[in-house]
Amino acid sequence: MPFGKTKTISKQFTISIHMTNTITVPLFANKVVGTTEIKLPFYFTAGDYTKSYCCMNENYILITVYRIGGSIQIESKQYEDEHEVAFRLERESRDKHYAAIDQSVFMHKFSEAHRELFYRANPQLKPIE
Repeated sequence: MPFGKTKTISKQFTISIHMTNTITVPLFANKVVGTTEIKLPFYFTAGDYTKSYCCMNENYILITVYRIGGSIQIESKQYEDEHEVAFRLERESRDKHYAAIDQSVFMHKFSEAHRELFYRANPQLKPIE
């Protein structure tokens, strides 16, 4: 596109190139479009590249179970108040793998991860297959 020209890429996005090699790009701000009530404990999946199985409990503790390659992770994070929890849940809801799940799905994944970690730490106790 030659200098001094304006090109409309979409209905909301136009770029302009000036003689100084400067590109003017519009900035958009997100705005709240609504709210939803979530009852704790809340079970969900999240993540963009790997699927995490999560539980946010009544004490504002987020428990996350996920696998990266051959490594399994179980993490927990304490939040101070409902505003921090709401911010975290809103952020997670933008992930590709976000979906509400049943408690039994989370408990199954947690149990699998716990069992695998236990047998990695205590291989002598693993049943013979």
